[in-house]
Amino acid sequence: MRHLLTVAFVAASAGQAIAQERPANDGWSLTVGAGGLLAPTYEGDDAYRLSILPNIQVAYGDKFFASVQDGVGYRAINTDDLRAGPIARIKFSRDANGDQPFAVTGDDSADLAGLDDVDTSFELGGFVEYEIGGVTLSAEARQAVSGHKGFVADLGVKWSGRASLFGPPVIWSAGPRIRLVSDDFNEAYFGVDPGESIASGLPVYNAEGGVHSYGIGATAIMPISNAWTAVVFAGYDKLSGDAGDSPLVQLRGSEDQATLGVFLSYTLF
Repeated sequence: MRHLLTVAFVAASAGQAIAQERPANDGWSLTVGAGGLLAPTYEGDDAYRLSILPNIQVAYGDKFFASVQDGVGYRAINTDDLRAGPIARIKFSRDANGDQPFAVTGDDSADLAGLDDVDTSFELGGFVEYEIGGVTLSAEARQAVSGHKGFVADLGVKWSGRASLFGPPVIWSAGPRIRLVSDDFNEAYFGVDPGESIASGLPVYNAEGGVHSYGIGATAIMPISNAWTAVVFAGYDKLSGDAGDSPLVQLRGSEDQATLGVFLSYTLF
């Protein structure tokens, strides 16, 4: 389930773009679907697994939204150019046994053996998006109240548009992104204390915060009908700073992290 968070940025933009292609709905809406995601077995790994993931999204008009990917949020400010409000997200646990219940390829990773589990994290914060023509500037900041208990800030720039290849127009977007984190976040996922060092065989490592990763993502949204929608996305991120220098990454994984996903969804109402 933790890999659902990989699609957080594209899912939010996809939902907004798809809504523009459908008749206005001022009440509740429910979208269900599923898709495949090819991603590293854990953040920092050099091995990849394919997972089949469910997708359930609930919204009320264009104000309230809730899903595992998007989190739970409310657009307190919601104009053509500016959107902002509170948001809560969930980051599922990272278990030392490497178990991934939705994976359909590959074996459970043994890289994390001896390291402490990181419990499920509930993150609370706010977001803001400002649109200038076809460019959207976004920022989101969250503080975890459980799990890693760290601070996370995501910044991005996205260019978007429409291409009429065949049938309904394909809605595309692409742009760079960067993530900043606190000491607590990096220490939870990339640090190695003396006890973990003995159990895992990795050298002791104290991970501090800063620039966690930077990269680029692209999305293509294809409305098949008023109810059916297909979303294809790809991304590349490079772990940097103390995350990229962690012995977990340097000795057992890779700084280079890529994702590829295809999702199909159906809006019930």
